[in-house]
Amino acid sequence: MEEMNETFVFEDENGKDREASVITRMGVEGTDVQYIIFSIDDDTDTRDVPEDDKQAIIMAARIEKDAEGNETYVDIEDDEEKDAVFEAFNEAYKNVVNNNLA
Repeated sequence: MEEMNETFVFEDENGKDREASVITRMGVEGTDVQYIIFSIDDDTDTRDVPEDDKQAIIMAARIEKDAEGNETYVDIEDDEEKDAVFEAFNEAYKNVVNNNLA
């Protein structure tokens, strides 16, 4: 997994601009297919806790190129594809955590 320290803004399903923090990019071995894993703040978290302690939502998108060759992030609508991406991310995350604890 490649560690990232970038943010971007996207429009959510309600038309609201949201700031997302990139967690990592992941590629599918043997292909040009790449995904981005990112987090957004959970606006529905109404607990009386400091902002830094509120929950985040982890999301994924497929990275594609537009006509000018710029990267765009595309929603993953296929549930099987989405499950596979999150399963790969979870396994990679577990490996990183376990290696750091060793």
